[in-house]
Amino acid sequence: MMMVWLISQMWALLLIAFASGIAAGAWIQAARAQRAAGEFSSTGIGRDSPGRAAAPAILLDAPNGQQDDLTQIIGLDRATEQRLNALGVFHFRQVAGWDDGAARWIEIRLNEPGRVARERWTEQAATLS
Repeated sequence: MMMVWLISQMWALLLIAFASGIAAGAWIQAARAQRAAGEFSSTGIGRDSPGRAAAPAILLDAPNGQQDDLTQIIGLDRATEQRLNALGVFHFRQVAGWDDGAARWIEIRLNEPGRVARERWTEQAATLS
C-alpha cells in the first residue's frame, strides 16, 4: 500500500515539473521574440542604431565587368554571396562604399542584424578592391 502512495506522489511531482518546464519555455520564447522584434523595427532601425536603413547607392542588375569573388571577405560564404548578388551587389567597391544606413539595409535583407559591422565587410572590401 505504501508503494502505491509513493508512486502516485512521484507522478504528481513529475507532472508539476513538466508543466513548470513548459511554462518556463513559453516565457523564454516570448521574451526572445520580443527582443528580436525590438532589434529591427518596421523602419529597419535597431534599438541602438542612430540612423536609418537606406538602400546602397549602387545596386546593379548584372556585374559591371568581371564579378569579384566576394567570398574573399572573411565570414562571407557562397550562399551569402549569392544572396548579395540577388540584391545587386557584385563588386568589392560596392561593399566598400556602404555607409551605416546601407549596411543596415543589407543586414535587413539578409536577415542578419549587425553582421556587416561585426565581420567588418566594408573595411575588408576596401582592402580587397
